[in-house]
Amino acid sequence: MQVNVDTIISLFKQPVLMSSYSPSEQSTIIIVLRQQNILARFAYLALEHGAMHSLHEKAQRHLRNAIKKSERQVYQVGIESQEITKTLARYSDYVVFLKGAAYSLSGRLVGKGRLYSDIDILVTKAQLQDCEQALVIAGWLGQEITNYDDKYYRKWTHEIPPLIHTGRGTVIDVHHNILPIVSKDAPTVEALAAHVVTTDDGVQVLSEAAQFVHSAVHLFRNEEYLTAFRDLLDLYLMLTEKSDNEQDVFIQDIVAVAKQLGLRYEVGLAFDNLKRIMGSNISQSLIDSCLHKSALRIAFDQYLFKDILKPQHELLPGSLTPLKHLLATLRGHCIKMPLHLLVYHLSAKSLRGLAESVLGKHIFTPKDEDNNLSEANK
Repeated sequence: MQVNVDTIISLFKQPVLMSSYSPSEQSTIIIVLRQQNILARFAYLALEHGAMHSLHEKAQRHLRNAIKKSERQVYQVGIESQEITKTLARYSDYVVFLKGAAYSLSGRLVGKGRLYSDIDILVTKAQLQDCEQALVIAGWLGQEITNYDDKYYRKWTHEIPPLIHTGRGTVIDVHHNILPIVSKDAPTVEALAAHVVTTDDGVQVLSEAAQFVHSAVHLFRNEEYLTAFRDLLDLYLMLTEKSDNEQDVFIQDIVAVAKQLGLRYEVGLAFDNLKRIMGSNISQSLIDSCLHKSALRIAFDQYLFKDILKPQHELLPGSLTPLKHLLATLRGHCIKMPLHLLVYHLSAKSLRGLAESVLGKHIFTPKDEDNNLSEANK
């Protein structure tokens, strides 16, 4: 059998199908799963569905190693979450873990095998500076970036520049909202706070419905989609961990939260693509009620996402769609900020990139910029 896009999708609905492929085909599948950052996730599903023992020995070894790697990450994020919460508890009204870290800390199906490169947290904007200072004292330091990039983060986005721990090497992204502050539809602090819950281990995450909404927003407000199938699986597994009766209630909860946060369209796109790509049983009338933009906008987004949310790899025939990726990148940037700011930002980055290519990459480091300012003031 030929390994293709539908092969990868079907494996996450029926993991036992993996045993029907030859050893060489299983190797191809594992290469694709690893590149898409979903190898450990499939490994857990194969184990839970009793499909592991029927696989080729080499495939089993890769899958079991992926599970071990995921277990180490879950253990590490458990330690980090306690340290971060203890460090920031006195400074912020809440310290909420987001996305991958939240899935792991919640002990949900969506967290099993979910890999991530950093820990995302949400704190109150009013105490953002105090939180940053507390993290620095605790060993979390910013990486070297230009003054322009630092101002870009702080003035226009919903987060500060990433911080990395000097001893443990873990990276955290500190957010004060789930959308950039320059966008017209960023939720209010009060709206977000209403959906914060505490796990049995004493760390804070968003409610399950709010996690779904945030995951949808993250996916459909993005600019990069090379591994977007992982994020689509996040949404799919959040639904499939519920029974049929629970799913109906959960979907209604998701829509209610989306309305409260003003993010119904992104949830509509999530429902639409889950139905189209993963075959999820979601009412079309409900999807249509969420997709409240113009017919042209909806048609464009459906055209764009029907392919780029699927698994992509050079070993999967027809999966690479460079034109759609370019359009998705442009779409993501246009949604992120008003047009005049986008033009200014892209122009500034292009000119600075040109200057760095001619004068060296350190021309715009903070030290050099400070020196340039000093020279200009003489």
